Amino acid sequence: MHKKPKRVSVGPLARAKQGFDRWRRGRKRRGRSPDRLWRMAAEAASIHGVHATARELRLNPARLKEQLQAIAPSQASHQTPNFVEIPWMGTTLVPECILEAEDELGRKRRGHLKGAATAQAVSLAPMLWGSQP
Repeated sequence: MHKKPKRVSVGPLARAKQGFDRWRRGRKRRGRSPDRLWRMAAEAASIHGVHATARELRLNPARLKEQLQAIAPSQASHQTPNFVEIPWMGTTLVPECILEAEDELGRKRRGHLKGAATAQAVSLAPMLWGSQP
C-alpha cells in the first residue's frame, strides 16, 4: 500500500511552501522565481534535503542544489553542528602479562603489567628474581 508523505506545517519548509504558493497564485505570466523564495527553499533544503524539498515545493532539484551551494559558505561559519560523529574504534586487545617469582624460602613476588608496560617485562624479570643483569 502506498502512503502519502507527511506534510510539514511549521518551520522553514512550510514558510517556503507558503511563499511559493502565494507567488504562483499571484503571478500573471511565467517568470523567474524571486531570489527571496530561492533563499527560503535553500534554507529548507539544508534541513530536509534537496530532493524532499524540491518535491514539496515543486522545484528543479538541480537548481535548488545550486542555490544551496551558493548560500552554504555564508551559513557554515554561523551554525554549530547538531550532531558530531565519533568513530567507533571497536574493542582492542590490550596486551598484558603476569610475572611471578618465588625464592628459596617460598616468598612470592607478582607483577601484573598492562599495555605498553608489557614491553618492559624482560627488563623487570631480573629485578623480581633479585639479580641485576
